Formats: sequence, structure tokens, C-alpha cells
Amino acid sequence: MTKNIVLILKSLAKNILIWAAFGAGFYYLLSFTTAQSIVLGVLFGSIFLELWVVGKKSDTSADFIPYQVSIRINKPRDLLIKCRLVETEEDWEQLCKRVDDKSVLRRGLNFTVLSLSKDRLPHLIWWDDHKTFHAGGLSFEELIQGVELPNRLGHPRVWTPCLYFGFRHGIGSGGYNLAVSVPDSWWDAKNTEKLATEKDYSTGSVYITVGVLPYGEIGLDYEARRQNRKTELEKLGWTIRDFHEYDAPGLDSIEVQNEYFSVEQRFLEAD
Repeated sequence: MTKNIVLILKSLAKNILIWAAFGAGFYYLLSFTTAQSIVLGVLFGSIFLELWVVGKKSDTSADFIPYQVSIRINKPRDLLIKCRLVETEEDWEQLCKRVDDKSVLRRGLNFTVLSLSKDRLPHLIWWDDHKTFHAGGLSFEELIQGVELPNRLGHPRVWTPCLYFGFRHGIGSGGYNLAVSVPDSWWDAKNTEKLATEKDYSTGSVYITVGVLPYGEIGLDYEARRQNRKTELEKLGWTIRDFHEYDAPGLDSIEVQNEYFSVEQRFLEAD
């Protein structure tokens, strides 16, 4: 509360100084009356402040280049085995027959960041897979086609697990969480390895962490965070696999890989 009051007072003091400067100019340089100088000083000072704020916003967004992000599952079989969604080789073969090219197991998660928030974080997002807009941060959850699990105890409907990517689950992990969500009652009976999980009591689900991507990797804003990209990635088990085509920069890609996933980014610079 005290901090907010201090910020308000500082802002007010700045405004008064600008108004006074414009008012003094009208009074001493243009010989307006005191009353006229005050009114014109506030009017022109306010216009100046508004233009300054707009210009500042333009400066911070002028260097932003939209970028596409593609998150692929490199080892879907191993991932599903880790999460107990596949038990045997026969289970895996049967699952492969049930899924198609639209399955998240094959196409992954794909989205385009179109703008940043005032905090320079992804804000307006186009979800390529479903041709829909999202606003307010990265958080995606996609059904894993072909897998069906029993729901809560005594509930007649089945549960389809999901692949999750975003900031809403796995808080405190140090990055965007890659997870698989399953029913909590089902998972309590299956989890023998004590994997990192987070319960969502409102939905009766458990998010099994299967990877954490540093926040700085999306949009490559490590410098703003005062971090070293290679160091932060290695901490969380990722390896850099960037590709640079010197004769055709438009083909350049930024890519990292871990045990189960690859994350590729392409910046959409205009020709």
C-alpha cells in the first residue's frame, strides 16, 4: 500500500513539474495572464505527457518480431510409459492404430506469439492447431487422442489424459511446465516412482511433470532476465540444437531438446 502511494506521489510530482514548465512558458515568453497560463500549461502539459507515454510504448514494441513455437514429442512411446499410460508393447501398437496425424502425439503443440504484455511477456497468441486466439499468457492443454482412463471412483465416464504446456501448473519449477494430466484417483494407484506432480483439486486431476522449459527460452529474452541461455537450459536438462542457414536466413530455427521433447522457434521477420 505504501509503495503504491509513493508511486502515485512521484507521478503527480512529475505531472506538476511539466504543467508548471508549460505554464511558465506561456506566462513569461508569450505574456499570457496568470489564469490563462495555468489553464494552457495544464492542457498542453497533459497532451505532452500523453504523447510521451504513447511514444514510449511504441519504442518498447517497435523491436518486437512475432514468432512461431512448435513443441514436438520426440519419444511418445517412452513418455506414455513413464506416465503409466502404456504398459506393454502391444498397448503401444494398439494406440498407434487409433491415433491420426492430428493427434498431439504426432503434431505436438503449435502456436504463434503476436504481441507482448507491458511486462514483455507473451500476451496475444494464435493457437495454430485450433485456429483460435488466446490472450493473457501461455497455457495450453491438448487431449491425448486414443488413450482412455477410468474417471473418479464410481464415475461412469472415462477420462482422456492431456498434454499440458504453460505457466499455470508446476509453479516454482523455474519455467514453463510440460506435463501430462490424469485423474488423481487413477494416478494414486499407479505412481510407484513418486514423480513430480501437482494436484488440481477443482478438476480432480494430477499434472505429472515431464519437463520444464526456462521462461527465457520462449522469445529468447534471457538477456532481459540477465541469464545465460546455455546455463539455464542445462540446469533443466535441455540441449541446444539451433540451425542457421547463412545463405537463407529465413530458414534459421532456434531449437532445444530434452529427453522427450523438442521446442523449435522461428521469428517471422518481414522481407
